[in-house]
Amino acid sequence: MKYFFTISILIQSLIGAAQFNQSDEIWVIGGKKELLPYQNKLKPDFSFDARRTLFERKWILVGGLKFGMEYKRVNRLGIGFYFLNTRIFDENAELILEKNKIEYDFEYTTLYYDRVLYFDKKWEFGGTLHFGGGKIKTFYQNELNPNERNTGPDLKFNVAEIVGYTEYNILYWLSISGGLGYRRVFGLDYGLGEDFSSAIFVVNLRLNLIKLTRSYFDESVKDEF
Repeated sequence: MKYFFTISILIQSLIGAAQFNQSDEIWVIGGKKELLPYQNKLKPDFSFDARRTLFERKWILVGGLKFGMEYKRVNRLGIGFYFLNTRIFDENAELILEKNKIEYDFEYTTLYYDRVLYFDKKWEFGGTLHFGGGKIKTFYQNELNPNERNTGPDLKFNVAEIVGYTEYNILYWLSISGGLGYRRVFGLDYGLGEDFSSAIFVVNLRLNLIKLTRSYFDESVKDEF
């Protein structure tokens, strides 16, 4: 709940800034750029955010969703939810005595900030910061029934990520982006912080269903970017 409370405060701050700071200029690579009226508005931000990352030199898949707000076209602030899409095992676990093989599952929530550094009708370049936390769930095989797994301790952690990305607008309401970055995990014992800290490869699918709906009533919406 603390993440929802924090993000609500940040969004209210953005709304306040939108009301009291109506400057139509922003900074991008190349210098200052004047925003068009439809760009200088507070808008919702939603995207599917999948990433490939490493665990003990093996690629795993993490899925996610991002919800937030866009302010002055180049600032996006919101909350992200991430969860493991691949089963992962640790053959040399130390956290449960006499159990050499542990299965992990994890999920985490972050506050994110996107800063767009360049954009035109087809392309966008920028960077993203994530700060948050979550927990790793642990499981191990039942000695009496190999088909059953027992639940081990939950391990809480904090996480920070930084990503640089390039985005391409496929349609006026649909875009895809790819990026490279790094995840750092804090607060885990047994050396697991190093195991879960890794380079990441991000693929992001952004949907603007509100824009798609508006275009049915106003053709000029298709030219907005």
